[in-house]
Amino acid sequence: MKNGEEKYVFIHIEIQGKEDPDFSKRMFTYFYRLFDRFQENIYSIAILTDLSKSNNPQPFQYSFYGTELMYRFNTYKFNEEDIPSLKKSTNPFAIAVLAGIYLHQTEKNYHKRYEVKKKLLKDFILTNPNLKSIYAEALFYFIDYLLYLPHELTKQLTKDLSINIEKEAKHMLYSEKIKEAPTLAEYFKTVREEGFEKGKMEEKRNLAAELLREDFSVEKVAKIVKLSLDEVKEIGKNL
Repeated sequence: MKNGEEKYVFIHIEIQGKEDPDFSKRMFTYFYRLFDRFQENIYSIAILTDLSKSNNPQPFQYSFYGTELMYRFNTYKFNEEDIPSLKKSTNPFAIAVLAGIYLHQTEKNYHKRYEVKKKLLKDFILTNPNLKSIYAEALFYFIDYLLYLPHELTKQLTKDLSINIEKEAKHMLYSEKIKEAPTLAEYFKTVREEGFEKGKMEEKRNLAAELLREDFSVEKVAKIVKLSLDEVKEIGKNL
């Protein structure tokens, strides 16, 4: 603390995606277990990620022959957030909330999800100069898994974002964990395949050059290495 005193505060975060009649009781159970074990201050908050207006947990109450208690906890509700305000926010958490809202809004429309996912990854993460790399990596990984897309749309997304990944997010390429994320995994697969094809072509060109030095005809070389006549002629000009 500012006065130099040491103080512990436990933060209990519970993420809930649907209505549960026993949710408040569960929040209290986790609270008293923490308090019983550590005897420290506890801040509890429930993050309600569904968009249902009816999901409104009440305080947990207990009463039995004069023994009574009421346990209240903080709540953060996705359905009360304003999307334009979230987009303007500089808080990295706002990007995660946007992704959570879009998850529900695009539940039955993968093409719409593709568009919002591309915008989130590109505009809010890959090309966002105000976002620290540690947050960028975590948010990219989170959103890439949360907003699931079929394989073909993932391939298209990788293609659309490849330039941004190469230019703006090179630091991510060295993170072993983030390489597992669907979009970047597809990116690395494409890079490996392109590198393999480039290597095969280089081998063909080197072999063609050697054969031409041995006085093989252009036609013969083209047939052996499976290059076009024009490509072999171009190699011969550079010898």
